Amino acid sequence: MTEAKEYYYLPLEDCHHRILECLDIRKVLKYYIQDQVMNNTGWDSKLMMLLTETYAINCRYVEIMEELVLTPPNINEETEQEVITIDGIKYSMLMSYSKLMIVNETEMKTDYGVTLYEH
Repeated sequence: MTEAKEYYYLPLEDCHHRILECLDIRKVLKYYIQDQVMNNTGWDSKLMMLLTETYAINCRYVEIMEELVLTPPNINEETEQEVITIDGIKYSMLMSYSKLMIVNETEMKTDYGVTLYEH
């Protein structure tokens, strides 16, 4: 029995926006990681674990998104927007990474007062 492949459509503009947002967050993560490295006990802290995990997830997320935006877009006939077609597996991966980043960001903010968005 063959499974039917699922496909999703992401607006190209949204993909570009999300990549830029992730790159900005990565800059902030680098700052916090460098700050923790200067602290001799920083490597053993839960905050450092959250920072490095979020950094790795962010990198993987951007890598997938950059791969997607290099594929030729289609035009959504209803909205006339350029959209990227993505298979169900990559879509699920992106959703999982997004949820993990949200959970980590929430924990960093509530437990450590760390926010990843520049003001």
